[in-house]
Amino acid sequence: MHNIVFDNTNCGLIVIDNEGVIVDVNQWFVKHSDRRKLELVNQNIFDCFELGNGLTVKRAIEQATNYGMSSILSSALHPRLFPLYAHAHKKDKLMEHTCYVKSYSVDGTRFALIQIHDVTDSVMRERLLRNRTKDLSIFSLAVKHSPSAVVITDALGIIEYINPKFTEITDFEGYDCIGRPYFSLGRLSNNEKIEENIWRMLEQHQEWVGERCNLKKNGEKYWANEHIYPILDGDNCISHFVAMQDDVTQFRNISRKFSYQAAHDALTGLINRQEFEGILRGTIDGNNDEPDTHSLCFIDIDQFKLINDTCGHIAGDELLRQISVLFNRHCSTDDTLARIGGDEFALLLHGHDISKAKLTCEMLIQLVEGFRFRWNEHVFKLGVSIGVTEIFSDSINYVEAIKQADSACYAAKDAGRNRYHVYQENDKALAQRKDDTYWATKINSALENNRLALYAQPIVSLQTKQKISHEILVRMIDDNGNLIPPGLFLPAAERFDLSHRIDQWVIDNTLAWLCEHHNDIDHIDHISINLSGLSLSNEMLLQHIIKAIKANKVQASKLSFEITETAAIANLTHAKLFISALNAYGCKFALDDFGSGLSSFAYLKNLKVDMLKIDGMFIKDMLKDPIDEAMVKSINDVGKVMGMETIAEFVENDEIRQRLEEIGINYGQGYGLGKPVPIDEIIIKSVELI
Repeated sequence: MHNIVFDNTNCGLIVIDNEGVIVDVNQWFVKHSDRRKLELVNQNIFDCFELGNGLTVKRAIEQATNYGMSSILSSALHPRLFPLYAHAHKKDKLMEHTCYVKSYSVDGTRFALIQIHDVTDSVMRERLLRNRTKDLSIFSLAVKHSPSAVVITDALGIIEYINPKFTEITDFEGYDCIGRPYFSLGRLSNNEKIEENIWRMLEQHQEWVGERCNLKKNGEKYWANEHIYPILDGDNCISHFVAMQDDVTQFRNISRKFSYQAAHDALTGLINRQEFEGILRGTIDGNNDEPDTHSLCFIDIDQFKLINDTCGHIAGDELLRQISVLFNRHCSTDDTLARIGGDEFALLLHGHDISKAKLTCEMLIQLVEGFRFRWNEHVFKLGVSIGVTEIFSDSINYVEAIKQADSACYAAKDAGRNRYHVYQENDKALAQRKDDTYWATKINSALENNRLALYAQPIVSLQTKQKISHEILVRMIDDNGNLIPPGLFLPAAERFDLSHRIDQWVIDNTLAWLCEHHNDIDHIDHISINLSGLSLSNEMLLQHIIKAIKANKVQASKLSFEITETAAIANLTHAKLFISALNAYGCKFALDDFGSGLSSFAYLKNLKVDMLKIDGMFIKDMLKDPIDEAMVKSINDVGKVMGMETIAEFVENDEIRQRLEEIGINYGQGYGLGKPVPIDEIIIKSVELI
């Protein structure tokens, strides 16, 4: 009976004498040590096993056999004292065990009985519990210090926990929240439908993610990016809800600000071109579903450049602000007003046919006529040019609508400004605009592909045998190599602000030609180049010319520049600086088309030019019209008094030449003296003319 109990005990038993020799072992120990009983009995325990802590075991055996004392070798201190395995078929898994060393006597002899108990599962459970406790502690810290607000509720939505971030965002403390329904905090009346939808999703074990506007404790609104999800227990029932919030109020305000700035003009507060085009596109596309007639107006402020040049851009900006307020105040709230660039505005009249649009245009023109812009001591009276096109239910796309309104606006300006023009197919004024648009495209192509050519026309002395000068003229070359006269493309260049680009090309190529032929032009007095108003304002162009002169590539005395009287007056400050800078290097200047303006003589004192080029309209009829002849004489007399030489344009025959010589005009230019020729030919032609 004793042996049966010994062998079937559910723990390991080893009997050891005072010499450390194994007297007996039970079947449990044999099984888990992976040894046969014969290999163990009568063997010294320390020879059989490499014990995890042999000294401790030896001391425990001695105390039991010599003194009758018991010991415990706990798993905490000796987790794997014997190399035992938890399961025979998994020998790689060592058993966690606790050993009890007891003393018992048989016939007066003391033995040590070692009891070995498998505590692997309990150790694992303890370790798991310890890890879970640690995880919960970490989780608690993570929730507490989370950058997001965290709220935990029970299955009914009653708040059980809030973290500090929630208090920081909302000002609600724990005592304000615990025990209250989550959705009762900071509730907005218009949130009820959203809350119903959230509850419906949560009850179906779904998460809800979205943005909601809530109230803080003080009643202030805040926007939160919110994530609410259910926590399920082992029976797949909802035990809790977790709500996480991120305050996005500032981001939302910044985003709204950027969206507003992206859609509005910073100066006037009106919507900008991009936003306007989007509204126009939507209006035209919407006509397919709800047919209606609308009208589109393009509005351009007349003489805006004059105010900018006279008073500066600050004054121009203030004018635009005042005009936008004026327009906005008198436009219907159903209409869409925008600033689309510079001094240009656009107005979309919703549901207005062309007859109603005309009334609106007349109203705007009268408003601006009655408006006075005051800046310091200046008072300006303004006008507007308006182009109108009608948008029908089966109408054009928005791009074509913009083109039509823009073309009509230019037609209004061409017709004299301060008026409106309605777009119509086969309109002569618009046909001219389209023609100019065609030439503007050709000009850009010619500039990009270097399909322009330099020509030169002689300027001949009428009083003495002096060297011949030449005015540089430009011609365009078409795709077939044919020359296009300037009268076809230069008006379009003026209209579309391309003159300065042509000037740049002419100046660059003329300077290059002068460098290349500097040894062949001693017989030429100077080469004259025309400048537009925009070129006078181009500081980079001025520096480009000065750089070429400083590099000794161009003789400054061989250069003369012609500025039209109107361009000089319109850009007076820039003209004076341009002239003064190049005069210092020895370049000459001529005032072209002199006499065509109303203030010609008044501005002469402010412009240090060397020559006056008398407008050809006085020259061509001077033999028949005494007034024209008197104008020529007076210009010549003023020029002489101011130390300037005079040049007559449109000298078409010998009779005009002779009369100009008698009056005392210094130089003449025209077909009667010499036609324009390719620039390379003037090396020979100049010698022949002398």
